[in-house]
Amino acid sequence: MAVVAIDAGRLLDDSPFLSLDPADDLGCRGSRHVFAILEPVDDVPGVESAAREVLDLIHEEMARRGGQSPTAALLAAVEAANGWLCAANVDRPLTHRLRFGLTLLVARDDDLYLAQVPPSQVLIGQEGVLYAFPSLETWRGRHRLDETAQPLGQFPEIEPELYHTRIERGDMITLVSTGLARAIDLAPQDVFVEGDAAAVAEHLVGLIETFGVSDAYGAAIAVTAAGAGGGQHSQISFLRRAAEVFSHLLPEETARRFQSRAKQSHEALDLSPQGVHTGVTPVDAPDIEPGYAAPDEFAAGADQVGWNGPLEDDQDDAPVVGFSGSDGAFWVPGARYGVDRDAAAPEWDGDEPLAEAESDADDGEGRRTLSELLAGAVLALSAAVVGVWQLTVSRDRPVVPPRDDGTLGLPRLHRYADRPRMPDLAGVRSRLPRVPAGRLTGAVTLILVLCLAGALVFSVQSSRARAREARIEQLFQEAVEFRQQAAQLTVPIAAQAHLEAAESRIQLALESGLDQARAEQELAAIATARDQALGIQRLTNIQLLGGVPAAPEGVSPRIFFGNGQLYVFTDALYRLDSDGETLVRLLAPEDVVGGEPVGTLLGAAWGDGSPVAFSGTAAFLFDPTTATWQRQPLGTFGTPYSGIVQSNGYAGNLYLLSPGSGQILKFAAGAFGQQPEDWTAGLAANDLMSAVDMEIDGRIYVLLADGRILDFYMSALDHTYTPSVTPAIRDAVALSAQAGRPYMYVADGENRLLRLTRDGAVVQQFMAGSGVPELANIRDIAVDDVLGVAYVLTDQALLQVRLPAPPQEGATH
Repeated sequence: MAVVAIDAGRLLDDSPFLSLDPADDLGCRGSRHVFAILEPVDDVPGVESAAREVLDLIHEEMARRGGQSPTAALLAAVEAANGWLCAANVDRPLTHRLRFGLTLLVARDDDLYLAQVPPSQVLIGQEGVLYAFPSLETWRGRHRLDETAQPLGQFPEIEPELYHTRIERGDMITLVSTGLARAIDLAPQDVFVEGDAAAVAEHLVGLIETFGVSDAYGAAIAVTAAGAGGGQHSQISFLRRAAEVFSHLLPEETARRFQSRAKQSHEALDLSPQGVHTGVTPVDAPDIEPGYAAPDEFAAGADQVGWNGPLEDDQDDAPVVGFSGSDGAFWVPGARYGVDRDAAAPEWDGDEPLAEAESDADDGEGRRTLSELLAGAVLALSAAVVGVWQLTVSRDRPVVPPRDDGTLGLPRLHRYADRPRMPDLAGVRSRLPRVPAGRLTGAVTLILVLCLAGALVFSVQSSRARAREARIEQLFQEAVEFRQQAAQLTVPIAAQAHLEAAESRIQLALESGLDQARAEQELAAIATARDQALGIQRLTNIQLLGGVPAAPEGVSPRIFFGNGQLYVFTDALYRLDSDGETLVRLLAPEDVVGGEPVGTLLGAAWGDGSPVAFSGTAAFLFDPTTATWQRQPLGTFGTPYSGIVQSNGYAGNLYLLSPGSGQILKFAAGAFGQQPEDWTAGLAANDLMSAVDMEIDGRIYVLLADGRILDFYMSALDHTYTPSVTPAIRDAVALSAQAGRPYMYVADGENRLLRLTRDGAVVQQFMAGSGVPELANIRDIAVDDVLGVAYVLTDQALLQVRLPAPPQEGATH
């Protein structure tokens, strides 16, 4: 593999617009490679860094989707890159948009899949024929991107061109920028089909110097692996060759009939070059006469000697340079084939056919020659072989349409002239002795056919079993390799992608028959590797204190501390007794306070030295001197309150978090009957509509569903913190913070607890270990940061968790 990169006339070692995997085993069984080339449409600030981000994103997406079909992974990678660029272009002016052309190649075993978004160029040389995508004539006399083109980053929807072929040793793949493609179109192209990457790189450098291309880059990839080629088509090739052998064993009259039918079917096809190619051939290409001057897009005065020689006399028979259909949906091979209609008829070795037929007729009715018996046996055996093969090997292949093998119905590039020719046995068949046939001969023939069919069935079944075991082992080893690679990565998101790919391989292996115990052992190793890569600590001291009543619909349950005691609010207000196992009910909806039933409670909080509860229209304050509850009207805006997700008391004031209105409502101490104050005065109202929890310690911290934390001080938004953790927080549910303590705690829908600094930096993340209750369906948390004890309220239970001590200063995750 060779790389050529020119920037402002300087030869570079690499290019930010190229991403190439090592290609030493390209085309071998089990090999997987990704090659990509980007072409910026506009030279805008940040284009190189954006190109690196796009290439990294493509590799991550391909690794994450390693278990899917190649075309599905290709489309997902292109869509992910396009989505990232469109998002990046939102804040950019129209003149500074990031737009790229892309050619993305994915090689799996000996299959090569290609997705292309213009402007971009790839050349593939196979068996002396050069295929260009798009056709090299596309760039003649053009300096700007076509108005109908849709590069990456242009529109939210992207539709890349898709191609597929099978690669073999000696093939050559060349990726170049379009500026260099213009020069390639004006010069000989034999070097691109010779399979020498170094020669291609030297030729590209010569083109750059000759035509004065200032900014160009490209790469030449030669398929040199000894194991390249082969695949699932080997079974079909074997059957074709077996059929050819059997055809030589048939009687010459029967063989001639089959040959004549095959010839008629071949002659019915239009195999002329015009029927095969619609692209530009060297006959249609413009002649390059001596002294031809380069187009204006190349540097004036460049030396062009050696590039514009006259065409050869036999140029009309040269192979097609390249082809790309108008819809980009297929790729037709470039070899030319036809039927020689003027060829002389074959000479017969032996008796004349008519004489042979007359001799056969003389045997009398009911008598058959040995050659006819052999022909019948061979035909019966062929039918049995084909039938068994249809039932075993190709049972899942319908007649129409063909099975989708991951190429979206695109035809493969067929290889020709690779089948050995069998010797002509017509003379031997004509001299075989003839013996009479009877029941015994028929019985022997039938037994022979049945034995051969049984042997074939057993062989096919054994072959399939071995193939299944080989696939299971291959998937398992791929999972181990992904896990080991993840352990060496320092970027958590990249390690996560590798571990997800490892898990997908194990799941596929399980579906194919992997031993359950072996799979569980590897999955446990993957889980351990994930914890190490993401910095997850497993909690081993989780105690179930007991069940709790469920909260009514529309009511947010919560837990909070007051005077060293834990209070639980669900369908009523409870206090956790000193034994840590009993809930003491303090206030319930059916209790009568102030001469009226309490009704449905919407929330509770710790007030000024005592708990406070409230309904839609009233607040209930506990008087510790009389141990009774007192009712106070709650100021409203005309309708009872609803949709309150959190309440907090501070300095005698009562604060309610109302996401429906995007407000924090403040009831002043001693004046709960008056209408509340919109504490934020409409500030950050849109963000507050997604709020899920709130804590107050002199500042007000509001947790949003996407994990962000809003820090308010004196009714103003002071900071917005976004915890950086992998996987990212997408479903935050609860926040806990104590006055005077350095840490905050967040619980999310991933069943984990996060310890954060006051500026939102992630210190540790905790998840339940094995053999302890799960931290599932968390509704609220309350953390005693001094004792290192967290109380977790779930849908139906209250848990006590012992948290590990925080790391030393400077050792945050």
